[in-house]
Amino acid sequence: MSGQRAGRAQLVREWFLGAALTEPRTLADALGLGEDAPELQRLRQAEHTQLVRIERLHAAAQHAFEQRTRAAVCRALEQAVRVGLRETAAARSFDAARLEDEADAAAQRLGADAALAGSRGLNTGLAFGVLLSPVVLVLALAMGQAVPPLLHSTIGCPEEVSLLYALVCFAGGAMGAVFSVIIRLRDAYQLIRRGPLRSVTPDIPSDPGQLAQAMRQEGWYRVVVGWLLASSLFLLINGGILTLLTPPAAPDGLCGAAPLTPAGHQAVIKAWFFWGSVGFLAGLNERWAYGLLRRGNEQQPAGPGTG
Repeated sequence: MSGQRAGRAQLVREWFLGAALTEPRTLADALGLGEDAPELQRLRQAEHTQLVRIERLHAAAQHAFEQRTRAAVCRALEQAVRVGLRETAAARSFDAARLEDEADAAAQRLGADAALAGSRGLNTGLAFGVLLSPVVLVLALAMGQAVPPLLHSTIGCPEEVSLLYALVCFAGGAMGAVFSVIIRLRDAYQLIRRGPLRSVTPDIPSDPGQLAQAMRQEGWYRVVVGWLLASSLFLLINGGILTLLTPPAAPDGLCGAAPLTPAGHQAVIKAWFFWGSVGFLAGLNERWAYGLLRRGNEQQPAGPGTG
């Protein structure tokens, strides 16, 4: 039973983080030959470029994200080289196209494996950000209730309403950021190929482990950016600095003892949707949010010492 649990835990770990690292082997070691074996030297002289390419792909395959990709690519490349060794040893006509086809297939499969690593890392980072959002919301609400008494102050009904609106805007920023990543960063591998982790050799993809880690960071970082943009817009709009957007007015009797009228309930719901939409747009479209932030900065009143 414990072995089965350990096996399932290993599968879960490999699903998120990729297969564990193993001691790399050269192509000659995998074939049971020495680097200076005569048959390997003859094949190297006949197809030097293709063999060097296969050796690089074989080394890259041992770092693939999925274990089955490692085994399948290495096995296919080793089999192709074995066939080539037998043909050169028997002095038969050598089919050079077979090596090229196997190398092309291996490069394509390794590229798909790297794309899978990037996508899985991105999804993991987004999921972490989504799960972290309600925790941060609860902590913010708890701090809003606990901090004023420590400062010998109290928080009234209007302040509680403003805090709830801020949290609604905050949550909308997280949702907008996740949606933005889903619709704009669908091909995570292509994004990384243009970034600092791009591979020097066109045939060899980026290291899948580093790729997955970078995309995990990218995923939760996007959610954090959505939080910050939404919170910044809430402060500017609610503080009256940014007048381009006008929040709905609070209904009369919101903090009174009497129950709210139907019109008052509609006004509260409208305010919730307003701040949720502001946060969602802030997380969804960074350019829109940055543009509003710049306008808010330009609309700040001049200080007494400015001309």
